[in-house]
Amino acid sequence: LAAAFVALAPMQVYYAREAKSYALTSACALLSAYAWGRKLGYASVRSPSRNSRWWIVYVLSTAAAVGSHYYLGLLVLWQGLWVIGSVGLALVRKSPTRRELLTRLGQWLLAAAAIALLLIPWTLALFQTTVRGVTGVSRADALSLWNYLGQVIREFSAGPGTEGTIAWIAGTVLVILSSVGTRVSGKRAFLLTWIIVPLVAAYFVQTAYSFFRPRFLLYLGPACYLLVSRGIVALRPQRHLPTATAVVLAVLVIGLWAPSLAHIYIAPVNETEDPRPVIAHIRAKAQPDDALVYVYIWQTGYLFSYYPQNELAFYRAYYTPQTVGPELTSIFASHPRLWLLSYLVAAESTQNLSATWLEAEAYKAESSWYGNHHLAQYLAPDYQTEGVGPEKGMAFFGEQIELRYPLVNARLSPGDEIALPLRWWALATPDEDYQVFVHLGTPGVPPLAQNDGPPQNGLSPTSTWVIGQEVLDRRVLLLPDTLPPGRYAVTAGLYRLSDGSRLPVSGADGQNILTIGYVEVEH
Repeated sequence: LAAAFVALAPMQVYYAREAKSYALTSACALLSAYAWGRKLGYASVRSPSRNSRWWIVYVLSTAAAVGSHYYLGLLVLWQGLWVIGSVGLALVRKSPTRRELLTRLGQWLLAAAAIALLLIPWTLALFQTTVRGVTGVSRADALSLWNYLGQVIREFSAGPGTEGTIAWIAGTVLVILSSVGTRVSGKRAFLLTWIIVPLVAAYFVQTAYSFFRPRFLLYLGPACYLLVSRGIVALRPQRHLPTATAVVLAVLVIGLWAPSLAHIYIAPVNETEDPRPVIAHIRAKAQPDDALVYVYIWQTGYLFSYYPQNELAFYRAYYTPQTVGPELTSIFASHPRLWLLSYLVAAESTQNLSATWLEAEAYKAESSWYGNHHLAQYLAPDYQTEGVGPEKGMAFFGEQIELRYPLVNARLSPGDEIALPLRWWALATPDEDYQVFVHLGTPGVPPLAQNDGPPQNGLSPTSTWVIGQEVLDRRVLLLPDTLPPGRYAVTAGLYRLSDGSRLPVSGADGQNILTIGYVEVEH
């Protein structure tokens, strides 16, 4: 019955479909508990097992479980406390089995040492990165005890994303069924501690590192559903239709899951989660010496699945406000172009720590959403396009703003980029916020390429400038892949966002457009 519940529980079904191996992790944890508790006899008081085969199964499955997700370390914590508690209780009671229990403790400690040895390569390769990653995403407040328990019970009872009455009814029914049969036998204590120890420990872990999701405890599902099944069996009448009663109760549980299961199986696929469009764009535009900065480890799994022969250099974006600048500067020292792949947060968001530094210090070439995935490309702060500078020009916009810019005389191809460092000087405090434009094309007709927006990607609005302030505004023009050969003007200026009117430029023959150079496009 418990196996049927595991197969049909919405939480188990939902995460079995994911590519992040939660189902495999749970399977390893279940195999560990089965080998250790049943085959090696740790769930009961009996002579220690010398079956080397099952010791090997236990060691390998536990190492695989812990190596797949750090929250599986709580499984080993439970096993250790169970063994130590059994030995301690036997010693206090002067039980005749205490010698056997001490032997079992020694065997388990040897197995734990073997597990630790197997995990040394993982620890050396990933432990520091994992700690940095968890610390980096643990920015929210820790959950209160009631919120923590509410989230876990709801998700285990009705699946992820399920809210409202059905979730609470399902949770209440499962808790009641789990509580039936109040006499705490050895098997019941084994199941209860299997759930309670990791559950309590996980609560305290998330108070220190607030990045927590109920799915991190998915491996507790089998123990939960075993308790529910024991409750159903305990409620059976002893004489009349016992099997039918159990079936009715089981159908009741599954019926409460039906809405969540229907949503999982029938609801249309959420196309905004599809990573293929963003990866296709990277594949089309990336160059061999590019770097890609990402946040979540599963993003690289998608990239290697859909872009297997890539030559990108991968970096994880788990930085602190103190390290983000030096880390990204170090990346740019080796890679002049950087892609920032984010999930559910734009590069322009203040919650995106890496992007906050990049927006201020680097050239932003592009920024687009692909469903729930956001991709931005940046060029190094000292990036130079051949044919841009070193000669410089100067222009004045009214009596408020001075612009110093590099002269452009470049030969480029479609798909290339032009990096333009514009230096604005405040001669007076501007009376409103102006937008900057940089266009490629023929003046008087719609531009063939453009970069419009507030100075410094919106980090330095003109209305905040003070007299004498200099603002370095890094602009990038991306030449379209379909741009025909020819000679094109690069123009720049300022305009009011309210009505689109442009500020006049001194020295431009009364025009409101400044020509800063020309680009010869060749195929």
